[in-house]
Amino acid sequence: MTKNKEIKKKKLLYRLKYRGIKELDILFERFSSKYFHNINDVDLDELNSLLEVPDQDLLDFILNKKETPSNLKNKTFYRLQSFK
Repeated sequence: MTKNKEIKKKKLLYRLKYRGIKELDILFERFSSKYFHNINDVDLDELNSLLEVPDQDLLDFILNKKETPSNLKNKTFYRLQSFK
């Protein structure tokens, strides 16, 4: 693994652990426990995009309370959604 990828993973892992909503903390903890050790560059980019979404909106998308924008409908989103 390249040094840049390792740095990116560490930054994302930190961001996953400190969300503003407890429900997201739980979902991301489960997600990272299952997938983070084998995450690839595409997954990292998808995850980074998800983390740019405001917490309440992201939770609403995951729980299907709001229509999920097409740019967020990716493998990483569906994996995260599977933990709800």
